[in-house]
Amino acid sequence: MIVRRRLFRAAAGSLTVLACGLLAACDSTARSTQSAAATTVTTTAPSPTPSVRTLPPSQLCTVLTTGVAQRIVPDARFAARVGPNKGAAPDVCDYTSADGRSTLNLTPASRTYAAELSAAHNLSANPSSAGMRDVQVDTVDALGRQAFRETAYQTQSKQQLTFVVWNAGSRTWVLTYATATSTPSAPATVSDDKVAGAARSITAKLPTDK
Repeated sequence: MIVRRRLFRAAAGSLTVLACGLLAACDSTARSTQSAAATTVTTTAPSPTPSVRTLPPSQLCTVLTTGVAQRIVPDARFAARVGPNKGAAPDVCDYTSADGRSTLNLTPASRTYAAELSAAHNLSANPSSAGMRDVQVDTVDALGRQAFRETAYQTQSKQQLTFVVWNAGSRTWVLTYATATSTPSAPATVSDDKVAGAARSITAKLPTDK
């Protein structure tokens, strides 16, 4: 599973709030059930499971094609997207290896290029805050207006990660490669990096509208 860029604290906070809410609800339900048990037996129907739907492929998959993905993940296959029946689906194109150990995805950045670069340098200075180690930030030449590569090892999920972030036109893009490995490895040089190479090959095809 790909570790999404720097969402750890936000996710932890949301889970804490949700857990507290559930505990409060459970405590209230228990008291009500104990009170009602003296007079009657109540059967409670299970809560319905939220429905999901299969989402159509993102238009970004016409840019990050299977052929391009297989330059990085040789047996890459398109990963179907699922999402709730309500709400907007994230604009992302995903591929995964046959054994599920490697993933590749393309998505618009949620922040400006400057904010992404600043976050990368902050993470490099304090990698343990996100459960990372060996975080390295390198400039990538000949890619959009400006670009950088961030490499790291995620200790909890045991994944080697590569993020290539670049500004093209009015938008910033993130191409993420993750592969499961029990042993961290040194990243390739930027000039030989296949992820950066793939980013260069698709830039001209990226949508320019916001």
